[in-house]
Amino acid sequence: MSIQQLKNAANISSEKLDDWGTPKTIGEEICHLSGIQIIENEDGSEGGIWECTPGKFVREIMQAELTTFLEGHCIFHPEEGDPIEIKAGDVLYFPENSRGTWEIIETVRKAYLCYNLNK
Repeated sequence: MSIQQLKNAANISSEKLDDWGTPKTIGEEICHLSGIQIIENEDGSEGGIWECTPGKFVREIMQAELTTFLEGHCIFHPEEGDPIEIKAGDVLYFPENSRGTWEIIETVRKAYLCYNLNK
């Protein structure tokens, strides 16, 4: 595999992202997902760019995830613990099986790596 690079990932036009559909939205505002998958491995791990428009939905990814927020504003409401306000420039690690609800306030874009932990 060769090295892959996305130049200026925060400024890639939303129209150039792949359409990833609509998650199971909570409430009336329907959010929309899009992105670019840079890597996908046989074990199900993957990485790329993820974008979501405003709305609320339940987090469905149960893998561990390391993510850097490139733009936007949101709040993650974990099932256990206090809400986490997230803005551009923030880096988060979600342990596997992190459950909760995304509340996207302003369109969010993040670079992510989801992976399976070896047990």
